[in-house]
Amino acid sequence: MMMRALLAAALLGPISTAALAQENWSLSKGGGEVAFIARHFGIQTASGRFGAVDGTFALDFDRPERSRIRMTIQAASLRTGADLVDGFIKGQTMLDVAHYPVASFVSQQVARTGERSLSISGQLTIRGATQPVTVNAVAESDPAGLRAGGNLPFHANASFSRAAFGIGREVNIVDDQVELDIKGVVSR
Repeated sequence: MMMRALLAAALLGPISTAALAQENWSLSKGGGEVAFIARHFGIQTASGRFGAVDGTFALDFDRPERSRIRMTIQAASLRTGADLVDGFIKGQTMLDVAHYPVASFVSQQVARTGERSLSISGQLTIRGATQPVTVNAVAESDPAGLRAGGNLPFHANASFSRAAFGIGREVNIVDDQVELDIKGVVSR
């Protein structure tokens, strides 16, 4: 789920140029970031960022339903700003990065929701468990104006249930729902 977003990414927006149909895109090196926010009774109690994010995108801007998105996150790349919190979240009770080093998202359905926005439904895998998640993504610039070799910045968001992935079942200082905030730049 954490990836949530991640994928939402990039897509979006109509492009009338047939040459851009079903092109392969990827996250620019260092161009992706997935952050999480955990709350308790509506108050933010924990947050962090995953620095090692990778993704590939087969995008068809004319027919987004043909698009395919795959993203991976190296769970050990988590940073919260506090070593003790990092260790706890990476530990066996939460993400268990020793046994499950990678989280992933694979799209199953992509639909346009606006001129530069997409809804991306897919499967999120964390700790070996796979659950459906929907990522909402928005392109920060007009995909129609991109030239060959261009970059497309995006942001996306999603949320998931910790319980659905077996994350911190006995941890009661955060609510079950975890928010994901994804930012990145995809390039052709």
